Amino acid sequence: MTNGHVTWLISPIGYQSITKRCPCCEIKKLFFPAGTFRVNAQKKILDVWNIYKCEKCDYTWNIDVLSRIKTGKIDPELHQRFIHNNLDEVRRYAYDYPLLKRNQAELGPSPEYEIKGPSPYTYRDSSLLDITIEFEYRIAVRLINILTRKLCLNRRQVMHLIEEHALLDVTANDLNRKLKMPRTFRLDLARLYALDLPLTTRPEQAVTL
Repeated sequence: MTNGHVTWLISPIGYQSITKRCPCCEIKKLFFPAGTFRVNAQKKILDVWNIYKCEKCDYTWNIDVLSRIKTGKIDPELHQRFIHNNLDEVRRYAYDYPLLKRNQAELGPSPEYEIKGPSPYTYRDSSLLDITIEFEYRIAVRLINILTRKLCLNRRQVMHLIEEHALLDVTANDLNRKLKMPRTFRLDLARLYALDLPLTTRPEQAVTL
């Protein structure tokens, strides 16, 4: 028996929304990136905005991405991605929380997310599994929500793993903490299998998509 190591990547689905009063709807609504940038070049000065659209109507609101930047100071490839509305860039700036804060944007609900990475139950030949949680973007996710989904157990069962020293480097107080940064812990697979806990859902295959 050998030790194994897996990485679970927390990847948000869609975009981080923004809450703003819509002048057309006359109430607060959620705004989402429209999938386009507005690029304005005047002589050697460049401005770039990420365009947001009301969830109900076509009213738009621009988030400053770059303001009064000399064209010679921007990466030419990035400039082209702005011009061609590269969706990877749209997504990246949608999760740039310092940028949203500078724009005084009020965040909407946290987005749904998926957990990409192998199920621990595929590691039958390992005695101890090192698990690292990483984030594509710095969305806040409670540790207990990650563990229940990937281990296919409920909260009480996860607590039992801690008490029986099957789940190591994690305390009961850690479970409700919201993670934004990478975190590594260990899972004693021999103890896990010995406990023979009934699973709440069917174990995932190699990767959650």
